[in-house]
Amino acid sequence: MAAGTENGAAPSEPLRTEPVHREPSQTEPVHREPLQKEPPQKEPAPKEPAKLKVLHVYQHSNFFYWWVVWAYGFVCALLTYFDGHRVNLFADKQLYVHSSAWVGTSFVGLLLVVTFFTNYRVKGANSFIMILGIGLAAFVMHYLGVWDVIFRAFPQLLIFMNLAFYVSLSTVLLALWAFATFVLDRLSYWEFTPGQVSLRHRLAESTESFDTFGLHLDRVADDILIKKILGLRFLGYGTADLKFTTSGAVRMCSRSKTSGARTCATSRFGI
Repeated sequence: MAAGTENGAAPSEPLRTEPVHREPSQTEPVHREPLQKEPPQKEPAPKEPAKLKVLHVYQHSNFFYWWVVWAYGFVCALLTYFDGHRVNLFADKQLYVHSSAWVGTSFVGLLLVVTFFTNYRVKGANSFIMILGIGLAAFVMHYLGVWDVIFRAFPQLLIFMNLAFYVSLSTVLLALWAFATFVLDRLSYWEFTPGQVSLRHRLAESTESFDTFGLHLDRVADDILIKKILGLRFLGYGTADLKFTTSGAVRMCSRSKTSGARTCATSRFGI
């Protein structure tokens, strides 16, 4: 018989608690990327001080254009050597002379043309047109036989030169031309620097300086025969006249004959 409680109520059954099974927590490993360190920045190299820019301009004389005379003289010497005839001028002397008088006549004509046009300039294309006109007239006279009539009437106009003349004259002219172009013409030069232009003489060791403020510079190359052809423009050189006028307390107006960068005008840095 069940025993009652003091209140007469049936005793309650004891609470049953079931064990709670907890699954162990599974934690996935967290992969953290390592921090990328920025490469150390290199310190900028110290800038080199700006070098002073210097432009040297060398002027030349009219003898610079005489290269065509000694060059054609060597050509005439080769023609005389390969197509020459021996002439007994003296009993024991034999000379090599070309069979045609046109070799000597053309050499004398070229010598006269260079002498005239290097001292008296014809501006623009007039000089070139004049040379073409003379050449065309000479060709027409040769085609019509006028030259034969003139030479028969005046046989003294036939010009024959021997091999020794061409070789000796061309060699001496070449030596003088090289000495004048590469030695004498470089004894005096113009030096252009930022803010100043100077005329320097190597032998006298003297300098004339002018301020470039208000400097007016003109480049004149309007003579086709002299500046383009005899000035070797077809080889990348070319010549021109530089005319500049300075300002300031000491003013000067100068006109210099200069050639291209490969011959007389050079630019040097850091002098």
